[in-house]
Amino acid sequence: MAEKFHGIDISKHQSTFDPRTAKEAGVSTVILRAAYGNFMDVRFQRFAADCQADGMRTGAYIFLTHHYYNKNDGDVNAARTIMHKHLDVLLEILEGRGITSWVALDQELEKGQTMTLTPAENTALLNEAAQRLREAGYTPCVYCSASWAQSRIDMDALTCPVWLAYYYADPKDPDFDGCSSIEEVHTRYGEYMASLGDKLCGWQFGRIGYGGKYGVGSANVDRDWIYFQPDDEKEELPMFTSDTLKIGPVSTGDRAAIRTLAEGLAVAAVDDGDYIIVGPMSAGDRAAVAGKALGLGLGCEDYTAPEEPEEPQGPEDKPQEPAVDLTEVLAALGRIESTQTEQGKQMTALLDKLAAAGKALEG
Repeated sequence: MAEKFHGIDISKHQSTFDPRTAKEAGVSTVILRAAYGNFMDVRFQRFAADCQADGMRTGAYIFLTHHYYNKNDGDVNAARTIMHKHLDVLLEILEGRGITSWVALDQELEKGQTMTLTPAENTALLNEAAQRLREAGYTPCVYCSASWAQSRIDMDALTCPVWLAYYYADPKDPDFDGCSSIEEVHTRYGEYMASLGDKLCGWQFGRIGYGGKYGVGSANVDRDWIYFQPDDEKEELPMFTSDTLKIGPVSTGDRAAIRTLAEGLAVAAVDDGDYIIVGPMSAGDRAAVAGKALGLGLGCEDYTAPEEPEEPQGPEDKPQEPAVDLTEVLAALGRIESTQTEQGKQMTALLDKLAAAGKALEG
C-alpha cells in the first residue's frame, strides 16, 4: 500500500482531547464516536468543535446494536427498523460538525451479547446503512475486527470499504514507527487483511498505551493506519436502479454462489441460459447481490422483464364479423333485379304474341 495516514479514534472514554498535541505527534485524522445506538456520545460535540478549530481532518463512527439478538429476537426486519432509528439519530448528530473523513458503522458484540443474523442478512443491512450515509453526503465504511469481517460479513457483497481491528502484537502494541506493514504480518488475519486490497481503508493495529503522546485524557488510545481518505480516487461501483438484476455469463460455480446468496436473502433467482435473474429485491439486497457478482468478476445490469403478450379475447369480447359480405349481397340483389326486369320484358312480349294469335284465329 502506498501513502498512509496516522489516525486515532476516541470517545467519551478518553474524557479530554487536545488536537494540537495529536497533530504535533503526527496524527492527521481523528475518528470520533458520535453515537452509541440511539444516544449521542457525551464528548462528541466538544471533540468535533476542537478538531474543526485546529483544522484536524475528522471522521465519525456509530456503535451499532441492531444486530444484537436481545434487540431483534432474530428477526431481520426488526433489526432493520432498529438500525434505521440509529441512523436517524446519527445523521442529526453529524449535521454541521465538519466531517471530512470516514463515517464508520461499528459492528461488534459486547460481553453477553449474541447475533443470529446470517452473513447475507447482516451484509444486506450494512449495505442499506451505507447507502443512507452516501445519500446524506458522507462516505461510509464498516469498522469491525478482522475475525468478524471474515466470519460474519460477505466481503464480496459489501458495497463499502472496511476499517479492521487486528492487534497482531497485543498486549505489546507498537506505535506507528514500530508497526509492521500488514503485508509483513504472516498470520491468518494479517494475510486475510492484505488480500482485501482497496477494500481495506484502515487498520486499527494498537490500543494499549500512548494516550499522553496523542493528547487524550486516558492512558490508552486506539491507533490506526488510514490507507486512503474518502476523496482519494477509487473505482466506484456502478449504480443500479431496477429491483431486479441480470448477472452473467456465469459458470456453474458462479451460479451456485449467486443462488446461495439469493436464498440467504430470501430473494428469487431464476436461470436464464448463461445468465441468472435475481429479484425483485430491496435496495440493500440489490447492493449485496451486485457486490457479490462484481466481486466474482461477473457482468451485472438492471433487468426489466419483457412485457407479456395480451391474452386473446373471449368470444363475448370479439366484435362479431358479418357472416356474409354485404357488398356481395347487394351485388346479388342487383343481379336478381336485373334478371327479373328482363324476364318481365320477355313475359310481356309472349303475352303480346298470344293476343295476336287469338285475334287471327277469330278471323
